[in-house]
Amino acid sequence: MNIIEIILPLALICFLGYGCAKHSWLSKADIDAISKLTFKLLIPAFLFQKMATTELAGNVNINYFFAFYGPLLFSYSIAYLINYSFHTEHKTHSAPSSVFALGASYSNTVIVGIPVLIAAFGDNSISLVFLIITFHSALLFTLTSVLAINSQRQNDPNKVKDAIWHKLAQQTLLNPLVASITLGLIVNLLPISLPAVLNNTLILLGSPAIALALFLLGCSLTFYRIKQQKYFITFATIMKLIVLPALVYITSKHLLKLPYEVICTLVIISACPTGVNAYLIAKIQNIQRETVAGTIVASTLCCLITLPCWLWLLSKDAL
Repeated sequence: MNIIEIILPLALICFLGYGCAKHSWLSKADIDAISKLTFKLLIPAFLFQKMATTELAGNVNINYFFAFYGPLLFSYSIAYLINYSFHTEHKTHSAPSSVFALGASYSNTVIVGIPVLIAAFGDNSISLVFLIITFHSALLFTLTSVLAINSQRQNDPNKVKDAIWHKLAQQTLLNPLVASITLGLIVNLLPISLPAVLNNTLILLGSPAIALALFLLGCSLTFYRIKQQKYFITFATIMKLIVLPALVYITSKHLLKLPYEVICTLVIISACPTGVNAYLIAKIQNIQRETVAGTIVASTLCCLITLPCWLWLLSKDAL
């Protein structure tokens, strides 16, 4: 496993996007248009086609879910308790603590995890990735929003939360990424197959999706800043890039003794930086926006160091 050859091309595409946005070669309107095309059409086409056509029969094992979601929920709980207990402004407040916990545990699986896994292990890892992340966004977004809304209702019982629930539905059930994976899973489980013409069309649409997503990830770094809450941003970044994947590694390898390929897949998707969608939830709840945005920037930059380290550790297990 040549780690430099795996990570460097992905990092260069991110840096290219950052440079284009930083030096105004692309305007904010240009980036928004490319982003809309990528995340509402190209990536959903890629995810749907892969999910609908991948072989899932040999990958359904409840231990795979436990090895990923057990440590994930544990990390979420730790981050929640840290913010709830020690934050000077939000101490003993559930809503900001839940949003902070989301920023410390929600992985950028689509934009970062899938490209790294394809580069490192080929398409064989894709089916397991899709199987695991099918519930990833829906679980964490719903958990965060339920905790936040219940907290806000206690503080202001007369305040209507319908608008927040509507926005939550948009970010989960109606989110193009979540919907494409869900629909692809349904097609996969049904005794049907995609027509060749439709399948080939989806392949063509999805072929530039990963490169554009990485490019846009680089662009997005110019819009977020680390201005304050640096201690909490540092803690969330450490939880996301080191603690969570370490817990997944220990659980999958030593407790459940899962196959090597499964361990690699679970560790890499848990070691990804914080996903941009976590910031959207912070915006919906109107809390912890700067902290979550700072965590996205810090974890994305730091993962250029931590992801190669995890790949190196996993490569040693293969020997």
